[in-house]
Amino acid sequence: MKKITIFSLFALLCSFSISFAQSGLGIKGGVNFNKVYTDAGSLNNNIKESLDTQTGYVFGVFGRIGNKVYLQPEVLFAQRGGTIETTQYGKVKFKYSNIDVPVLVGVRVLKFIRIMGGPVATFKLNEDQKLGESIKSYTSGSFDDAMKQATFGYQIGVGVKILGFDIDLRKEGSLSEISQLNLQGNSQFSQKASGWQITLALKII
Repeated sequence: MKKITIFSLFALLCSFSISFAQSGLGIKGGVNFNKVYTDAGSLNNNIKESLDTQTGYVFGVFGRIGNKVYLQPEVLFAQRGGTIETTQYGKVKFKYSNIDVPVLVGVRVLKFIRIMGGPVATFKLNEDQKLGESIKSYTSGSFDDAMKQATFGYQIGVGVKILGFDIDLRKEGSLSEISQLNLQGNSQFSQKASGWQITLALKII
């Protein structure tokens, strides 16, 4: 089901890009720098958030519809990371992989400078077991089931064109938890991500 959804999103992106005048399709890739903010509910004495920033990567395709003002849907594979601190294991670093689907509205303020922003739907593919193992003794539900929820966030940023390439710097944030677990005592452990993304893009159509 998840593969069908991702394929459908990609097909929709391609059809939008081909159907509109002054449209285009391109590829992009880059890096993420993000932190994970932890709300451990009543377990603050056992689980804490860390201020460490983790580095990941991102790549995928984008469409651009319009010129001065444009719509830019994207389908991206993104790997990010986080760190929590537990009394039992100390600092635990973990990675997770997503399919991100931003739908951004952009404006060209100069010939080579753009600003953009909009919502992002995120579909989690996997999260390594370091996080699950570190908090397993506190949970009353399935760790794997909690990872399957779609989440929503936002991106805002600025882009420049240099030598035919688009370079974007974006601020990312979560509007909903990237993972949420039911804990003993009817409490919850939830996380939200915040960070920056820098990408290099090339229009191919």
